[in-house]
Amino acid sequence: MTKTNVRYPAEWEEQAATWLAFPHNKKNWYGERGEMIRKFYVDLIRTISEFQPVNVLIPKKDFLTTEEKISVADRPYPASFFTIKTDDIWIRDYGPFFLKKGKETIVSETVFNAWGAKFPPWKNDNEIPARIADIFEYKKGISVPYIFEGGAIEVNGDGLGITTLDCLTGKNRNDAKELRKVVKALCKAFGLRDMLVLPHGLHGDHTDGHIDNVARFVAKDRIVICEATDKRSPNNVILTEAKYLIETWLKSHYGKSAKVDTLPLPPQRKLDDGQILPASYMNFIYANGALIFPKYKSPNDAVAKRYFESVYPDRKVIGLDCRTVIEEGGSLHCMSKHESA
Repeated sequence: MTKTNVRYPAEWEEQAATWLAFPHNKKNWYGERGEMIRKFYVDLIRTISEFQPVNVLIPKKDFLTTEEKISVADRPYPASFFTIKTDDIWIRDYGPFFLKKGKETIVSETVFNAWGAKFPPWKNDNEIPARIADIFEYKKGISVPYIFEGGAIEVNGDGLGITTLDCLTGKNRNDAKELRKVVKALCKAFGLRDMLVLPHGLHGDHTDGHIDNVARFVAKDRIVICEATDKRSPNNVILTEAKYLIETWLKSHYGKSAKVDTLPLPPQRKLDDGQILPASYMNFIYANGALIFPKYKSPNDAVAKRYFESVYPDRKVIGLDCRTVIEEGGSLHCMSKHESA
């Protein structure tokens, strides 16, 4: 791939802040669900701000209640609120790609159209990278002229990335004939020397199958992938193939040191309308000195906690109940964006 002097740091590297977009869309968050998601976000801000700063986008001044303001105040690190209008909460996907050019932070962006134009509107969200770059005076990197989301890529900080084919091409996405151009453009923008393209993501994931629900780097030469233990599950075939492809690819770069771990999926809930909720422990996030993972009131929650503690004995491993937010199809990684230090 094209060589560049830009680097996309791994998420476990030191971070400057976590970015969030506070929920406000009453079509999605109403009644008791609306109250529950606001409480969840306050808890999330409190949790992250134990370890590092949190920057939160809100739709208008004084959007938080007095009680909410008190709850997020007086923490070890500040929670800062910025009045920037968004359409939805999934800032991982539409937010800036915070990259490094030497020691300087630069902001790159891709075209965001709400996962193949499935969930309008998205105009405000597509403008977020440029707005953050302008307001905070970040130097702008490459604007990739292709549809892509932040949750669709996983990197190891050593020039490798993973994505899925269904997030690159398809209905209301990029033309399949331009696949090579899309991959080349993404690698150039993110400073990658190689990118593995898996065929599919999780079954029922309405993002078209983001990698951050399938597999994550936990070291430059080590990956954890979710596992469907039920052989009748459509995810069994998808994940078995993905594991083989990842193992082969990782070994081609790192030889015997390459390692691929597995974590069982939590039960895949169905809503009354038949929609599958793509719950996954892969949707964890890092903070400085911590790892925060989603819990789903499943026996596998404890399995996930033990695994993360074994990989990162020096990090505080914290589980947050994500059963409310998964009802809208995402979890911790989807709703946050890390800014590397």
